[in-house]
Amino acid sequence: MFRRLVAALERVGGVGAPMFTWEVSVPFDDEPGEARLREEFAREFPESSGRGHPCFWKMVAFNGDSGKKVRYLVAVAAAPVDGMRRKFDRVLPEGVALYGMADRVIRGGGTAHGKGHGGGLDHGGCSVHADCGGNAVFSFLCGSRLVILVFCEGRLCHWSEEVGYEEVDDEGFGGSAYAERMERFRRFLARDEYLARGGVYSEFRERVDPAAMQGEFRRAARDPFWRGLDLDNVPRVRPLHWKIAVGCFLAVASLAGALALRSEGGMLWLELADFLPNVAVADGDGLGEDIALSAPLPLPSAAEIRETLPTTSSLMQAHPAARCVVPPLKLRSVVQGVLFQGDVGGALGWFRPGDSVGTYVVDSVGRDRVVLACGGEKVVVSHGE
Repeated sequence: MFRRLVAALERVGGVGAPMFTWEVSVPFDDEPGEARLREEFAREFPESSGRGHPCFWKMVAFNGDSGKKVRYLVAVAAAPVDGMRRKFDRVLPEGVALYGMADRVIRGGGTAHGKGHGGGLDHGGCSVHADCGGNAVFSFLCGSRLVILVFCEGRLCHWSEEVGYEEVDDEGFGGSAYAERMERFRRFLARDEYLARGGVYSEFRERVDPAAMQGEFRRAARDPFWRGLDLDNVPRVRPLHWKIAVGCFLAVASLAGALALRSEGGMLWLELADFLPNVAVADGDGLGEDIALSAPLPLPSAAEIRETLPTTSSLMQAHPAARCVVPPLKLRSVVQGVLFQGDVGGALGWFRPGDSVGTYVVDSVGRDRVVLACGGEKVVVSHGE
């Protein structure tokens, strides 16, 4: 659930970044590390390596005759992307929109602008889902740039880009440059060590406008293949992660504040009581609900207090009268049965049952009065006195 929320909220930026397939041979049961990949790529493609910071994204791995072969999708950003992290959580090549379009066709089993082929790509038509098992070749013309994608069993296995295809006419892919390129590619597909295993492929072609493919770009960014990828692979705090952290902090702070207010008996009511001391809040109406939850025992009458007072002899025996000095207490605001704000000789403070006020202890808090006790002696202090 959290992953879906992040995927829905994160902002992904697109940048120009040519992509192509690169194969690396390693011993069986081995996997090349990042340092080795960069070293070999710099030796094999010095110009591309010096132009930017290449990213290597694994597509497929298979065992060949002489060892294990791993094919990577290599992307090199045409411009620095480090400054984009201030606005975006991830940065991907703009070309991933073509993957989004191809994935939609494969999942929907569409055959528009397409025909099926097998082996040398010369067999009868087939749909992606039914007859071809998710094996498809996509040709996308973006201006003068031709992008070819190959899916084998629904998985991206090959990506190539070339420029110089202005000869494609308005009615389709009738230019000689495109025809020659696709003929070479079909021969490559038929003899490739991995792709030839796919057998029958569907072939699709489409002229696209990159500026009108934002929906396809967002679709591809949420795909499992692209979800964890980022052209800006320098560790930084992503904007979405920062927002989530701030949101969690605010949520925890709000919860803590609510619990604090509840533990203090409803501080909001106390603030209102300073201005509206004579307004009674009915049970079940707004703030009255909180107060009703902790309604105190009825305030004892003066007669009951007098009946509970000990005799003079017992009082002197337990606590000398000199120790019980009635404090100069004036009530400012009262929360019935919870706590009160009192002025003790000019010093304001909050008190609750059990707190000390001079030599006395708060015994109980009523609606407009409090009872103080010292030893066996009790004193009633009313609001306004």
